[in-house]
Amino acid sequence: MKMEKFQTRREFLKSTGKLVAGVAVASALNPVMDVLAEKNESVAAPAYPWTYSKLDPSAAQERGYRGYYEKGGCARGVADAIIGQLADNVGYPFNQIPIDMYAIGATGYGIGSLCGSLAGAVNAIGLVCGPEDAAKIRDELFAWYRKAELPIYQPKLESIQTVAKSVNCDESVTTYMKAAGIDTMKDERRKERCAGVTGDVAKKTVELLNAHFNL
Repeated sequence: MKMEKFQTRREFLKSTGKLVAGVAVASALNPVMDVLAEKNESVAAPAYPWTYSKLDPSAAQERGYRGYYEKGGCARGVADAIIGQLADNVGYPFNQIPIDMYAIGATGYGIGSLCGSLAGAVNAIGLVCGPEDAAKIRDELFAWYRKAELPIYQPKLESIQTVAKSVNCDESVTTYMKAAGIDTMKDERRKERCAGVTGDVAKKTVELLNAHFNL
């Protein structure tokens, strides 16, 4: 009976010691937690539109081309070329945007509608320009896309250039494929064409933004 009482008391003391240690640790962490809480409370969302910083059009073109393959698709490629580059150069708040969210814009949002490269571009424009200015730049970009002979950027394979006369993925790609005699989307020439167009749209968008902000 005495042994049982002793063990119970010892267990009680051990558990009490753990409790005291736990309280001590919690007390030590409280200041840190308080600071974090204060920071969370004091960090407000950045004012809209976000502040744009000058980008290199040629760097955006090359990054957009690479992004088509490395990020996956034209929408992510352009978004990374602009928003991703701003995240690298400026940091917050651009580094809070996951580029993978633009995956949904690939192949004209899956139905051959708006070209994904333009989708990535207008989203980037909308981040750094108010609605009225963004609409003007969008319209200028779309007008250019309809008339441009694309792809301009051809670092790997020399390709024919075609004029889409449309901002839709289906019409843009189909026009090129018919002219190039391509009958499958898996053709390497088709992929290279879309990668090049991704770079071209990224470059044009950066040129328009730089001009808009007089940079």
